[in-house]
Order: sequence, then C-alpha cells, then structure tokens
Amino acid sequence: MEIDVSGTVCPQTVLIVRRCLEELEPGDELTVVGDYPPAERSIRRSCHKHGYSVSTTSTTDAEAEFALRIRVTSAAKTSATHP
Repeated sequence: MEIDVSGTVCPQTVLIVRRCLEELEPGDELTVVGDYPPAERSIRRSCHKHGYSVSTTSTTDAEAEFALRIRVTSAAKTSATHP
C-alpha cells in the first residue's frame, strides 16, 4: 500500500499513517511519501514507539521530500491491539 501525505502537517500526518497501518497484517508494507520533513521525524518516532520497522525508500514523486517504507511486525500488531 502507498499513501501520499503531502500537504498535511502533524499531528494529522501521523494519524493518517496510523489509520492505514491498522488495516495491514504482519509482513505487509506501507510506503509513505510526503513533503513536510518534520512529519517524517514524527512518523518515524511513532512507528518505532509502536514496534513498526521503518526504512527510507525511493520514490518517483519529484515533489516528495521523503519516502518511508514501514513494515508491519507481529510485535506492532500486538501493541496496537493491547494498549
């Protein structure tokens, strides 16, 4: 799955990403592209806090400031269902 969060700022950006991640199963990946660098830091921080694996990826979107690949882990799904 891929989402473009360009034009959004925190906390909206993180909320959009979290909502998408909730729909995925362990092993699935979400690619997030955006144009607001502080949002990249917030997304990374939130994902690490909740057990998701995050890495930088490439994008064909010339407008994008960042592109992240977020992998859903079984630990992330467990923490998402048990706060």
